[in-house]
Amino acid sequence: MTFPNGFLWGAATSHFQIEGYSAEMQAQLSDWSSWMSMPAKIVDGSTAEFACDFVNRYPDDIDLLEALKLNAFRISINWPAILKDEPGGESTSQELDPEAVAYYRKLLTDLQARGIKTFVTLFHFCLPTWIAARGGWTSPVAAEQFGIFTQKIVEALGDKVDFWLTINEPMAYAYQSYVSGQWTPGHVSDYLSAFKTIKNMLVGHVHAYNAIKASYPQAQVSYTNHWRPFSPEKPLSPLDHMVCMVRDNVFNHLFPASIQSGVYSLPPPLSFFKEIRELEGPIPGLKDSIDYLGINYYTREISRFKPSWPPDLFGEASPKPLLKTNALGWETYPEGLYQILTHDVKPYLKSSSGKTREIYITENGYAECFESQLVEGDWSLEDVERVEYMTQHLEAIHEAIRAGSPVRGYLHWSLLDNFEWAEGLQQRFGLVRVSYPDQKRQPRKSAYVYADIAAENALTKKSTSQ
Repeated sequence: MTFPNGFLWGAATSHFQIEGYSAEMQAQLSDWSSWMSMPAKIVDGSTAEFACDFVNRYPDDIDLLEALKLNAFRISINWPAILKDEPGGESTSQELDPEAVAYYRKLLTDLQARGIKTFVTLFHFCLPTWIAARGGWTSPVAAEQFGIFTQKIVEALGDKVDFWLTINEPMAYAYQSYVSGQWTPGHVSDYLSAFKTIKNMLVGHVHAYNAIKASYPQAQVSYTNHWRPFSPEKPLSPLDHMVCMVRDNVFNHLFPASIQSGVYSLPPPLSFFKEIRELEGPIPGLKDSIDYLGINYYTREISRFKPSWPPDLFGEASPKPLLKTNALGWETYPEGLYQILTHDVKPYLKSSSGKTREIYITENGYAECFESQLVEGDWSLEDVERVEYMTQHLEAIHEAIRAGSPVRGYLHWSLLDNFEWAEGLQQRFGLVRVSYPDQKRQPRKSAYVYADIAAENALTKKSTSQ
């Protein structure tokens, strides 16, 4: 199964999950650095204070990346650490922190010097505390300041970026922050705030897109959409099917459909609520403000009808998965990725000018669970289930390409074990094992299998039989 010439093989990360940036952690510059220090917010009680210490160890990690024959790497910029000052505060200049700029320039320069394409995310779940205090993304302030931040990043780092991603998983962020309450600020069933957040993220995306294009008109700019197919718990239940349709329209399609049309339009039943309906309307500059599709995919969700108040879109996730699951309870369902690539994204593949947008898989990976504090020998490097998951999803991608899907790259989540938000350090997604607290790196079996695939630009009998 050979992939197209020039196909990108890479890995994805985010700053908060790997960096261990001491200036941010010690001063609690972000909403997440504050949140993780509160009691009972993180499942295993761990923190990202040191994470993978990537900010100090990245030269060795780039060596690992190169040794694995990977030619693409996704990072994110630490907004709270690189732009610390609140406008109107003691320091009103809002200048970028020179130490942080130097770190990111060196990192990106080193990657490009080795022929590794750079994907740079501007917002990956962490806000400066002063923006969070003003309501975070529920306030237009966040969108405005995101545009200012982006402009400064473009000036400082723009020549080192191959692919831009403005915002990571907007729908997942809004849901976890304002509906489930598992992420900061911890609101539960606050749907008005959730959909204010989405609207302001769309506006912020436009500001960022325009800032990038003003300096680099040919830049490749997108965002990452978390795609999750919804399947009915009872295939013959009309109510279960209705719940799946509603959830699909909101979770999967709301953000890309708004960008495609230029209008923030909420589907029923959300549009039945006056306060939410009043958020609807055209957003200047939104239409066609992406150049490619960034797709994050992990699993599907089995859903069922459940009348409740406040409603969670009139349903809930079934506690009974039908297939093999990972440590987070997520099913291995490569058929869902094929469905997305060949069917679900079709409305968004062409711009209004008729140009076809290419697709990059910006996240896809498998979680294993181990204690956050581990010593040598406590756990295996033979991650056979991750290998199976990865190769099955790459087979689905290859089939989609043969069916005409313009997929041009795959970024595995993740290069390193890292801090998995509310789950802490115990959920392990890495191709490379990270032992805490000594930070020792050791490639797993999956890393070597992935290296063979990348080197051959193909799934071979060897890679699919391991």
